Amino acid sequence: MMQWFKRKNELPWEGRPSIYAYICDKIREQDGPLEGDLPDDEEFWAGDKMRLVAGGMDGIIAHHGAGSDPDKDIQELLNLLVQQTQSPSDQTRKATYEKLIQDQLLISNIDTILRGIRETSGIKPGPLYYEAKWFAEHGAHRNVVKFGIALLGLFDSQSAEAVQELIFTLGRHDEFTLYAVVAIQNGLENSNDTLFKLAQKVDGWGKIHIVERLEPNSQKIKDWLLRDGCQNRIMDEYLAWTCAMNGELHAALTAQELDQELFEGATDILQALLNGGPAEEMDDYEYASAAITAYLRHAAQRELSLKHLLTLIDLKDYLEEEDPDRWEHRMETGWTAELRQDGLAVCVKLISLPDWTGKILHTLKQSDGTGAEHYYAVTCARRLGMDIWELLFDRLSRNPLEASLYQELMKSQERERIGKLVQFAEAHLPLQEIATGPADETGFGPGFESHRCLVSILQSLGAYEGLGKKLIFTGLNSPVMNNRNMAVKALESWELAVWGDGITNALAELSAKEPNETVKESIRQLKEAKGI
Repeated sequence: MMQWFKRKNELPWEGRPSIYAYICDKIREQDGPLEGDLPDDEEFWAGDKMRLVAGGMDGIIAHHGAGSDPDKDIQELLNLLVQQTQSPSDQTRKATYEKLIQDQLLISNIDTILRGIRETSGIKPGPLYYEAKWFAEHGAHRNVVKFGIALLGLFDSQSAEAVQELIFTLGRHDEFTLYAVVAIQNGLENSNDTLFKLAQKVDGWGKIHIVERLEPNSQKIKDWLLRDGCQNRIMDEYLAWTCAMNGELHAALTAQELDQELFEGATDILQALLNGGPAEEMDDYEYASAAITAYLRHAAQRELSLKHLLTLIDLKDYLEEEDPDRWEHRMETGWTAELRQDGLAVCVKLISLPDWTGKILHTLKQSDGTGAEHYYAVTCARRLGMDIWELLFDRLSRNPLEASLYQELMKSQERERIGKLVQFAEAHLPLQEIATGPADETGFGPGFESHRCLVSILQSLGAYEGLGKKLIFTGLNSPVMNNRNMAVKALESWELAVWGDGITNALAELSAKEPNETVKESIRQLKEAKGI
């Protein structure tokens, strides 16, 4: 009875580190962008095989739509706030706190919740401010902290330096940046200056949220947008158009000379616009003709890297686009036939420079198979039609657990080379360690390096009937869903007579115990198609 009473009265934040204190410790250790981990990770992600990056859930909801409008839950939360602000105590605070951590998606409706708070007369502002500050400063669970930050945004914090510091510090972590941004904009007169300061401290979703809201009201901000605003660990494509427009890229490129940082920033922005999606792309950029023309003028006057070469190749493709509807639209935004032909001529001239082959080969010989320079070298080589297969295979022999190398090598159309790669994989991948039986693993994170290498091969084996039977057998017995799915997909293209008893029996066993419904349905369809 006493044990039950103790559990019932236990406070959910007791004995746990506050997230604010945790972030303060991290900031003391490093001044740059923070890593994504939080002390409530294990509890928050319990039961989930895949964890989103910090701020990922809120970012996806904000940009692509999700969540629901649970009126009943929102009303319950508002009622709890009435009780909490009218009768402040650990128990009324606990009730609100537990509601926030039990319903993980409730926080995604924060705008509706805040509107409800403004319209609920029973919620007392004074106690609400105090409780909001407590949630933000002492909360041990992320959704409680987010709620506290959002509530603080309802109040003017212009003269409350401690609250400003609290919000800014929490905003340094991507998981809370969106909420901090809104609170800063609502509570400070000089909010844009504070946002700019915060923008230089974050990366990932946090940077996306700030740059999208940052007013380009000074040359310093515009300069930063063009040089540093676009580069991000979460897809530069989200920010390219905003940086180009708000930083006035087309105007900056009219200068006679550019500093290297601006040229690199312009390259990043134009490359992301050329890539397209998930946000605005080059054809959405009204100054594309002016910016591209000026960029090519500067490119022709300076030493270029493989990163610049890739952008030139993509610009050439953009200018060679034959769709008349696209060009009709482009002609309305500044392009002319002359500008197009002149730009194309510059691209062809720069791409045709004789030293690119040497630069690509030198980079690949020095590379360990990873990193940005390796990516640029491999991509440029492929786009220029260079045969670097043997060179990449040599890299693989030194780094046999680099999945990107398997993926690139599997792009060969030569069966002999694929056979050589398969033989290497069978000898160097720990197949017995992979084939531990079916489970619901996603294959992300540490410990699944070999599984990611395997799927890089399996996804293309369907075109090479009879090659890689050991790998397919291993894939069918892997705990990673995508390994099993890709093994099944490969078998769809193989004649049944080629399979052999080992694969046939493995598929029959998997059919009986496959835990994933999607993979199970693929197996059923495969068996039906093959008559087994």
